[in-house]
Amino acid sequence: MNERFTVLKTDAEIRARIKELAADISKDYQHIKPENPLLVLCTLRGAIFFSADLVRALTIPCEINFIKVKSYQGTRPAGSPIFEFGEQIDVRGREVLIVEDIVDTGQTMDTVMHNFADKGAASIRIATMLDKPSRRYPHLIGTVVPDYIGFSIEDHFVIGWGLDYNEDFRLLPDIMIYNPDAED
Repeated sequence: MNERFTVLKTDAEIRARIKELAADISKDYQHIKPENPLLVLCTLRGAIFFSADLVRALTIPCEINFIKVKSYQGTRPAGSPIFEFGEQIDVRGREVLIVEDIVDTGQTMDTVMHNFADKGAASIRIATMLDKPSRRYPHLIGTVVPDYIGFSIEDHFVIGWGLDYNEDFRLLPDIMIYNPDAED
């Protein structure tokens, strides 16, 4: 038995939840017009699969762009989040939906939200595949609260469905709890 990997959410569970989230988002943004579509910002690389399926399931006008913010090394936060690209996207007067793979400490989303709020976004909401509220930094509790949550999870390190461990395991078809120290 391989104790390094434990299935947390299956591909079927994830896909079903994405359809529900897309319906909620489409309802909340039903006022969106084609001339000013919802700006969906996918955080790379982890949220690419979630974003792609979510955007395809939306029934409102939207456009997608990408941001990359580095905040993790291995299983630990690596310090203050740093934009690798996407920081300069023009969000002035736009309704923005940030699509994230996982909201953990909240530090990355806090940085991203402040960046785009300072640039004049009309509104900013967060859709996340996974939320780990128990890991939120105390000063961000109540400040970084995702608007659309696929699944709230306990404090596990997870991989698959775009989530990685040092760039490995992104392509696993399920979300798995990963214990790198367990014996095979």
